[in-house]
Amino acid sequence: MKKIRVTVPEDIWRMMKNDIEEFGINNNKLCNYILNELKYNKSFDVDKLLETLGRPLKKIIQFDLNVSNKEIYYDILRENDVDVEAEYFRELFSLYCSKFKYQRELFIFRDKVKQIVDAVKEKKKIKIKYIGEVITIEPYFIKREEQGDENFLFAYNEGEKSYDNYKLKELEIVSILDEKIKGKDKKYIENVRKNFDPFLANGNIVKVRLTKEGESLLKSFTNYRPKLIKKDGNTYYFEASNENAKLYFRQFSKEVEILEPVLLRKEIKNEYLEVLELYK
Repeated sequence: MKKIRVTVPEDIWRMMKNDIEEFGINNNKLCNYILNELKYNKSFDVDKLLETLGRPLKKIIQFDLNVSNKEIYYDILRENDVDVEAEYFRELFSLYCSKFKYQRELFIFRDKVKQIVDAVKEKKKIKIKYIGEVITIEPYFIKREEQGDENFLFAYNEGEKSYDNYKLKELEIVSILDEKIKGKDKKYIENVRKNFDPFLANGNIVKVRLTKEGESLLKSFTNYRPKLIKKDGNTYYFEASNENAKLYFRQFSKEVEILEPVLLRKEIKNEYLEVLELYK
C-alpha cells in the first residue's frame, strides 16, 4: 500500500476537513476521489451537469471605469494581449471569486491591513472608530477563527482596560499614534494567537441538549461552532462565550435546549418570549 504525505496550506486542510465532516465521507475516500477525477485534467465544471435541466442562469456585471483606470485602460489591454475584453474581465472576476471570503476581505481592505501591520511591527498604538465610538488600542495581530470567514484585530482597549477582538470590516483607522506599546501579558497574547477565539470564551462552559435533528445540524453549521469539550448522550459541553453560544445556537430553534449557564438560559428564554409576543 502506497502512503501519500503532502503538506498543504492550513486553509486547504481545514476546508477538506470540514467537507469530510459535512459530507459524511472519510479522508481516504475524499483524497482518492479527487485524484481519480482530476488526475489527467486539473479542473472541473460541475455546472455542466445541470445544463440538461435548462439553460444555466447568467447575470451581467456592469461598471464604470474610474479616472485612473480609464487613463491606462488600453495600455492594460495591450500589455495583457487581450483580444476579447469580456473574456479578460471574466478571468479577473473568476480569480477574485476563487479566493476564500476572508482572503477577499483582506484584499478589499488591504490599505487598512497594511496600516495595522505596520503599527504592530513598529509597536505603535492606534486610534480607531468602532461602532460609532473612538477608542485607543494596542494592536497585536489580525486573525480569523478556524471555521469562520471574517478577520478580527486582537488588541488591548486602553479605555476599558480589556483585551478585545474587532471585526476588520467594521473598524475605521482614525490615526496611528507615536505613543509606543509597552506590552502587556505576552503569555496570554500568544495563547490567544495559538487558540484563537473571536468571542474570547476564556474557559466559559455552555451545556446544551440536542435532538437528533440538532446533532445533524451541529455537523452542518460550521461557522463559529464552539469548541466541543465533551459529550454525554445527547448532552454537549462547549467552551464558548455566552455571546458566541447565542449567535450559534439561534440557528437550531427547537432542536437545542440551553441548560447552562443559568444566566444564558434565562436570556434565551426571554428572547423566545419576546418572539412569541410578535406572533400572537
